[in-house]
This record gives sequence, structure tokens and C-alpha cells, in this order.
Amino acid sequence: MNILHISPYVPSVNTYHAGGVCMGKEVETLRKKNNVFVLSFINDEKEANLVKEEYSPRNSKFIKMNTFYKIFNAILNFYKPSFFSIRASFRFSYNLIKIIKKQKIDVIHAEYTSMGQYVWIKKFFPNIEFNLVEHDVTIQSYQRHEQEQHNKFIKIYRKIQTNLVYRSEKKYCKAADVIFTLNKKDEKLLKDIYNLKNVLVLNPYYGIDFEIQNSNVKKIKNSICFVGQMSRTENDLAAKRLINIFNTLDNNNDYKLFIIGAHPTKQVLSKANDNIIITGFVDVIEDYIKKCEIAVFPLEYGAGIKLKVLLSCGLGLPVITTDIGAEGIDEEGNVLILAQTDNEIKEKIEMLFNDRKVMKQIADSSKDFIKKNFNWSKTVQIFDSVYNKNNLTRG
Repeated sequence: MNILHISPYVPSVNTYHAGGVCMGKEVETLRKKNNVFVLSFINDEKEANLVKEEYSPRNSKFIKMNTFYKIFNAILNFYKPSFFSIRASFRFSYNLIKIIKKQKIDVIHAEYTSMGQYVWIKKFFPNIEFNLVEHDVTIQSYQRHEQEQHNKFIKIYRKIQTNLVYRSEKKYCKAADVIFTLNKKDEKLLKDIYNLKNVLVLNPYYGIDFEIQNSNVKKIKNSICFVGQMSRTENDLAAKRLINIFNTLDNNNDYKLFIIGAHPTKQVLSKANDNIIITGFVDVIEDYIKKCEIAVFPLEYGAGIKLKVLLSCGLGLPVITTDIGAEGIDEEGNVLILAQTDNEIKEKIEMLFNDRKVMKQIADSSKDFIKKNFNWSKTVQIFDSVYNKNNLTRG
């Protein structure tokens, strides 16, 4: 089958954010049994380097993005949610049509709700199938930001954006042939909110191949980590919250906090000292996580499954997080340690460091839980069924 994979970021298992890693694994998997062409955007220099290293013009095309181009797209497509309009690209549309014709594309595999806007292509190619991966239910994230906003004018703006997202996401999902989600909670949300029936649940790829993991990384005693793409608002806020909690720990000079992830803000960078290490981009994020003894994610915003939580658990770290961090993974707190307030998070951190036996038990349970419940082989099976015309079923 000839598949066109479209996405807002470069798909690569070697990229610096979890969504890109997951997309990279999808491309890798689909290519084993299909002809796959990739059409995507380049958002920064690191992604440009990935394209040079991993992709050939024979099976890929990338559109370079910059601030001016995003603003231009947003103004031109003012009637769309801003998060979607910046990627409503004429150049992308032109190449989309060109590739479909030249490569004789059977199916478009689109990543993220923002790429669902290209479902209009079905009007010009009625026989083409369009499948959409909802990395999270976008309306949920917008609703949370709107509810938490107290500034009257910002709240009005966010309400307008939320209404636009609702209409857009509903339109894209209903026009798609198959919707993929990354957890059962998002499946239920899509069915409840938009009355969708053609939804399948994938296990996301979060960056671990257990059989090739390096187990020789030495632990740093009394170390804590937070992981995330730091240019995202929810990660920036959570990291700053964790830094504040860290500074209240008893004898906090005895501990180390690692904030791991690309593009930390100036405010986060200003918090760095001998005990608070802001790494920025790192080549092998798994090795940095494995150096730490516990992971803490005091998330207050965001939607969908948090791949950084899966990654940390899969690498054998006990994870302390909020209800939002646990969504779609372990909402009952069977292996994740759930805590909501700053004081609760502080108490859980100190509890783990004061009881090494409990720390190890939770670490072992977390790793086993992830291996059992989030195995990539399930996704391989679903892709095999969907991308085989004889087995494709639509709800």
C-alpha cells in the first residue's frame, strides 16, 4: 500500500520531543510492509539536521517554517484556531496534491489534530483514505486553559479559541476514515464529545526498546528529574513548580534536581545552581533519566497521555505525578504515586528517599507495568489490520 505520512514536526525516533519519537516509530513500522512517503514541516535547526541524516528526497518532502511564515499563515487563516492556522500552508497543500498524484497514494496517515485540516483532500481524491492520529483530544486542553484563566480579556480570547477548536476537531474527526488515539480515555472522550465510532487505540511508542537498553548507567544519589519539551507552556509551568517544591525540601542541599529537555525558558535557566541542573537539549535522554532515582511531574495543564511519564516508568524510576500526569496510564495510582498539592508532592519525594526499599519496589512495579500494558506490538497488529484493505473496518 502507498501511504503518505503527514505531520507538523519531523518524525524521528532520534528527535527531542516525545510526539516526534512516537511518529518516527510509526513511520519505521509502516515502512516494513508499505511504501511510505513523508510530508512534514521543519521547525528548527535540530529538525533540519535530522532530515539531512535520516531522509531522502526520493521518499520525503519538508516545508521549512519560521516565525514570519507562521504569522502569515495565521493571518491568512484567521477563521481557524491559531494552533491550526499556522500550519494551514499553501506550499504544504501544493506538495500534498503533487505527491498524491506522483506516488499514487492510497492512504494519508495524519498526525495531530492540526493536520486533520488537510482532510479536505478527500473532495479532490474521493477514493483516498484519510486516517488521523489524535495525540490528545485538543478540545480538552483548550477547555482546561480557559477554565484556569482569571484575566477577563484573555479568558474571552481563550473561549473563542476553544469554540473554534471544538468545531474544527469535530469536523476533521468526522471526515476521517479511522481515528487513532493513544489511550482508552481519549477514545472515550472522542466518542462522548463528538459521537465518533471509528476509533482505535494504539499503544504509543515512548522511546524504549528494552532489549537494547544500556543498564550500566550509574545512579546519582538523592537525584530527581523532570523531563519535557521545555518550550511547551505546561512543561515550563510544571518545571518551575517543581523547582519551588525542591527548594522547600528539608536539607535540600543534599539533593540534585535535573530539568531535562530542549528549549528551557530564560526564567527556568535563571534557577540553575549547583543543585538544580538545567540540561537543555541532550543527545540520549534515556541515559540522563536513568542517572536519577525518581521522576516528578507536577503537571497542571495538558491533555492526553504523557509519554515522558511512560518513559520514566519504563526506565525503572518511581514516578510522582498529578491526576493530569497519570491520565491514560494509571489513574488509580496502582504504580504511579499520585499527589496534587505542592505539600503532597514534597511529602512523597521525602517518603521515597527515606525508604529505599519502597523506592525499589515501586521502581520494579512501574517497569513491569509499562512492559505489560504499553507494548508496541499491539500497535503493529493494529497497523497491519488497518493498512490491509481486506481487513479495514469502519465503525
